[in-house]
Amino acid sequence: MIRRSIGTSVVGLLLVLAGLAAAPAAEAVTAGVQVFALARPDGKHGLQYLSTATSGGTVSYVDVTLPAGTRGSITSPNGSIRTVSPGVLRWKPSSKLTVAVGYRFNVTMRGFVLPSGLGPWGLRFTARSTSGVTLSSGTGYTAAVSVTGTSTVPGTTTTLRYLTKVTRSGTLASVRLYLPASATGSLSTANGSLVRSGSYVTWTPKAPLAVSVGTQLSIPVYNVKLSVYGSINVLAMTARKADGTILANGSGRLPLIAPPASMAPVPVTPIDQPASPCPSAWDSIATENAKPGTGSWVIPTSMNGKMSAYLTQVSATCGQSVDLKVDSGADVTVTAYRMGYYQGLGAREVWTQTQVGTVKQPAPILGGTKDGHNLYSVSAANWSTTLTIPITPDWAPGVYLIRVDDGTTATYAPLTVRDDSGTKHDVLLQQATTTWSAYNNFGGAGFYSTTNPSARLSFDRPYTEGQGSGQFLTLEQGMVFWLESQGVDVTYWTDNDMDEFGGQIASRATNLMMPAHDEYYSTGMRAALSQTIKSGVNVASMGANTVYRKIAFTSSSRRAWDADRWTAGENSTTWKWVGDAYASQPLLGAEYQCPLNGSTMTTGSSWLFNGVTPGTTLPGFIAGEIDYMEPGRYQQPGIATLFAGQGLCRGTRGTKPVTVTAFTAPSGSRVFNASVFSFSCYLVGRCPSTWTVPSPSATSRTAVQTMMTNVLTWISPNDPIERTTPKMPAARVMAPSMPLQANP
Repeated sequence: MIRRSIGTSVVGLLLVLAGLAAAPAAEAVTAGVQVFALARPDGKHGLQYLSTATSGGTVSYVDVTLPAGTRGSITSPNGSIRTVSPGVLRWKPSSKLTVAVGYRFNVTMRGFVLPSGLGPWGLRFTARSTSGVTLSSGTGYTAAVSVTGTSTVPGTTTTLRYLTKVTRSGTLASVRLYLPASATGSLSTANGSLVRSGSYVTWTPKAPLAVSVGTQLSIPVYNVKLSVYGSINVLAMTARKADGTILANGSGRLPLIAPPASMAPVPVTPIDQPASPCPSAWDSIATENAKPGTGSWVIPTSMNGKMSAYLTQVSATCGQSVDLKVDSGADVTVTAYRMGYYQGLGAREVWTQTQVGTVKQPAPILGGTKDGHNLYSVSAANWSTTLTIPITPDWAPGVYLIRVDDGTTATYAPLTVRDDSGTKHDVLLQQATTTWSAYNNFGGAGFYSTTNPSARLSFDRPYTEGQGSGQFLTLEQGMVFWLESQGVDVTYWTDNDMDEFGGQIASRATNLMMPAHDEYYSTGMRAALSQTIKSGVNVASMGANTVYRKIAFTSSSRRAWDADRWTAGENSTTWKWVGDAYASQPLLGAEYQCPLNGSTMTTGSSWLFNGVTPGTTLPGFIAGEIDYMEPGRYQQPGIATLFAGQGLCRGTRGTKPVTVTAFTAPSGSRVFNASVFSFSCYLVGRCPSTWTVPSPSATSRTAVQTMMTNVLTWISPNDPIERTTPKMPAARVMAPSMPLQANP
């Protein structure tokens, strides 16, 4: 790719030469320069130059002029480009090119934005030979096309109006108009008649019309029923004389953007409060974190081994019990740690039991079928129970890691304890348990397995990531550590809870916060999130790639979920392929782009960076996966771009844009979308070892803590999120940096 500037602007050039039969004599051939304006779905434009060679020879260069004010980027796959003067490009072939009289030049420029207005613009085309002979020269006139609609919501009926200006004088006989994809309806027009043929209609005036250069053409098409889902349509408009001579030609963009999908109502059910002796209210987060902490929760890498364990519930509440299943064969110590701040030590020991006997468990079961398809599901439900753990009033609501240790090897099993007392908190922090499950390869199969990828994912098995914690330690612990260090009134639940109790969110908290990687959503979860925003609860999505995959829990126990891998391959597991209305962007503000290991963020001047010097670099902060506010999808009214940058994707995907967004919904709900994975791990100063910056600097951590404070300040202005012990905390002990299995 070659990039050059045109004054302060640049354009893209692609040159294609096509041969035509030579004319019998040079004097019988005219250049006949024509220039057409083209629109592209990405919002950029193109110009196409057509000209006939009036002399033969070896091409030295081709000069073309552009409308004043053109801007964009430049490309040419078959030659070099340079600017010879403002608004004039010169193309030189990369190899010897000889043309004969009658050969047709076809030069197409792409990747720029034309100045406002429909023209017409008179643009020069000049081709010269190596001996200085003019091979072709002339001026063509072009005008852009504008296509507007009275409605641009898919599924509605609209009036489309096509506008352009004539670039050649003559008697207008017909105008061909391209229609949006899959458009239907009983079409009609004014001052003429319409005949439809496939994807276009031909408008014929009541009587032939004499037009001159610059004459405005405006043709309405009534009763157009738009397609079901949104897109950006590039619609051509061509005006001709009776003999086929083109009087105007070009194309315009018509965005047909699907608004957020309407989801079924989620029942608003009461919270079933635990019976005595469970308390009716719990200690504040500040009081809880004033209790003695410990660093003994950390499992050093020297104790990584083959021991594995899991719990028979992903969450519980006071008064319940959970079963622990361990595969070891040795006596173990089982200790429950509540994760938080605790003087920077990160956890408090709540419960322990020593000399717990274990067995070598049988191999997990791989298999299962559904509708004639193999599920390749791995389940260790056939394991025997090692220990039953009671959730007593000693277990304050929070995030727990159950450490299982035989003195040589150790592993974790994660558990979330809900606050079902009915207390409404400032923040409800969700844990991405369905996503942990998708990336879990225990037993040799998971959603991303290369061979026999699972279509059913079971929670009845240990996690292979995060020393058994799933993606908690790599992507979520930092958020828990920081929120509790600030004394924020935070409570917790899981994806599974959102599916089961989604109608209770407004009763549980003023603000819902989602973690770095909350990708896998059932219909019930998506409906609950949509209803939450409509109810006025604020939402902070502190990651990217959120609400991306579509799943279905298999039973009321929610111990497994399915993904349809057969209807349309990967597309059938993705929410946006249900339709543009179901993409992540209409709901949260931006759409998933790609996975990446880490690119630098340079801070700007939006409210996100209040207190951070503009221009501060955060190496590796654009990491994990990224989101971008795509121009072809629904954008919430008034949505703000707080940061716009780029990240280098893994593999062959190249560089992609990233945008951090925020908007206020009609309900008053404020919605923030972080569009990167890294907030949480920078808060604790320990990012996945597979990223390019596994150990963020103190400067970067301080900047991210300030940004996090700004998010809390913005997200809930009417009912501020109080921080009773605000500080810039540092972890005194940390789990080792661990690899993170990435989205391929």
